[in-house]
Amino acid sequence: MTSEELAPTEAERREAELLARALEGAARPGDEVGPVEDAVGAAWLLRASRGAELSELRARAVLERAWPRRRRWLEPTPGKMAALGAAAAVAAIVSAVPHGPAKLPPPPVPLLRAQLAAARPGAPELARLETEMDAYREQVYAALGRTYGRAR
Repeated sequence: MTSEELAPTEAERREAELLARALEGAARPGDEVGPVEDAVGAAWLLRASRGAELSELRARAVLERAWPRRRRWLEPTPGKMAALGAAAAVAAIVSAVPHGPAKLPPPPVPLLRAQLAAARPGAPELARLETEMDAYREQVYAALGRTYGRAR
């Protein structure tokens, strides 16, 4: 006699009954069908993994769960895009318009004296004029930079 020909034991009968109830869906809360349901679930997973394909409906459900749709207030609409564009235009205009005329420093007295000395005929005082002009030019550029921004 082989093991297949032996009569089922009481444990095997109980397991078969629980499996039948789990498959029929008629399990009651007091029954111990947890292990059987786990086994059935594992069998379904193995069966599904062999095919390794999702139906179109299931694929959509998985994608929706993985990447849910954006909230309604985040969706771009023409009104929201127009408001955003207007805000960007206002910001660009406000940042580009200077805040008023530049206040240039008055020329210092030594610069004016160096210019007068250089304007006289035959005066070789150009070196002093160059140093005074360089100092004044730096002051003018600094004032322009404060008002209109630094050169880029």
